[in-house]
Amino acid sequence: MKSLGLTAVLLAAPATAWAHAFGEPVQLPMPYGLYIAGSVLALVLSFVLLAFSGQFSKQSGGKLSRRLQAHRVLPLPAWPTSWVHKARAAGSLFWLSALLFCIITGLVGSNDSHRNFNMTFFWILFVLGGAYASMLIGDWYKYQHPWRFLLPARWNGIRKYPRWLGHWPALLQLVCLIAIELFFHSTPRKLALLLIAFGAFNYAGMLLWGTRRWLQRGELFAVLFRLFAACAPLRRTRSTDGKYRWRIALPFSDLRRLRLWHPAQCLFVLFLLSSTAYDGLRETAVYFNIFWQDPWGILTAAFGDHPLKIYPQVRPWFIAWEIVLLIVSPFFYLLLFVLFIALGRMLTGGQQPIGLLLRRYLPSLVPIAVVYHLTHYYTLLFSQGLKIRGLVSDPFGWGWNIFGNAITGRLPWLPDMANIWASQVVLILAGHVAAVWLAHHQALQLERSNRHATLSQLPMLVLMVVFTSVGLWILAQPLQS
Repeated sequence: MKSLGLTAVLLAAPATAWAHAFGEPVQLPMPYGLYIAGSVLALVLSFVLLAFSGQFSKQSGGKLSRRLQAHRVLPLPAWPTSWVHKARAAGSLFWLSALLFCIITGLVGSNDSHRNFNMTFFWILFVLGGAYASMLIGDWYKYQHPWRFLLPARWNGIRKYPRWLGHWPALLQLVCLIAIELFFHSTPRKLALLLIAFGAFNYAGMLLWGTRRWLQRGELFAVLFRLFAACAPLRRTRSTDGKYRWRIALPFSDLRRLRLWHPAQCLFVLFLLSSTAYDGLRETAVYFNIFWQDPWGILTAAFGDHPLKIYPQVRPWFIAWEIVLLIVSPFFYLLLFVLFIALGRMLTGGQQPIGLLLRRYLPSLVPIAVVYHLTHYYTLLFSQGLKIRGLVSDPFGWGWNIFGNAITGRLPWLPDMANIWASQVVLILAGHVAAVWLAHHQALQLERSNRHATLSQLPMLVLMVVFTSVGLWILAQPLQS
């Protein structure tokens, strides 16, 4: 039972590492249990609205979305095609130059993570900022990726891309990137070597199988940012008069058309969700005590002494245990998701293959993965990310002050944790409501009637309630300690 409880925490907990960095408890306006109860109630009410109005999801995903998209905002001038190409090329050149500069500063600059330009620029501005920019304005990386100048865009490769390979290269890169960031104490020097390996790997992929196909399936950030872009409320379109315009769409509405045709795509979504949840779990006392307190005496019997007394000897085993948990974490989600899909099919007496239902319903987990990621990391943009202003004056950490605003050490900025908590509650609730809506929309297409669609989604509602309540409980732990 204890192991099942740990599994539930792992599956449901959003990441909270940043929140756990604060030692002082925060006095919330009301007990955090009321936040959880209110969020769960809102989630249940949203499900009831969908259940009693079978056409609501179709209207909200169709008529309402088309109405929002028809509202044009921020009309752009009719730029000549050559201008657009030059702007995209300039963006690609900037990102290529910036990543090359990150390699140089990492190799020859200071190895202090807080003084070297490359750590803040790559991890905070490029990875986090790029993902959240995609979530707002769409897939910018598609037009401004840094590989434009290394191979022609129409390069078809030496060989045809094998269908079986699918998105495995992108998933492999994601797993490696997360594992390195979590367990191997990234430094500027290590990051420079990582970027060299990343560049060589992707250049080889594009050279072998073609630029377009590799960017669709093999390049990590192309796949990752495209997933975030499916949640964007803004669409950039080109109208018949040649003008580029921004249009408002319903957030997460593009996910209705997302089809996960390859197993690696499914695991990519699941790993994005589970790795963020696992990062939060690592910061909790429950996780620490399971291993280091050795409540069942397993490690004490294996090593001949309590693990805390022989920390240097046990530490490598702890790292190995963490890596194994990270790798298997998406399969916990997969098993749980398949179980609740099967329960829904049993309630309706449906005959659809589980594989088909999994591919159709799995996109409903994307909003949860995205908001978990956002609640976990977005504060870093306002703390560590602000340091880039001073780091450009001393990018190598050599004591320069080119623009007169160089800084050293950590930026003394701490967010108000009560406000952070409130934003996390809103974001997590919004993500789970979107997930319920997307799943119900798919159910209406797959089932014979609204009644069957509602019945099939009852187990999913239970799953979302568990995710929401346990997730918010985990988020609240540093506020109550």
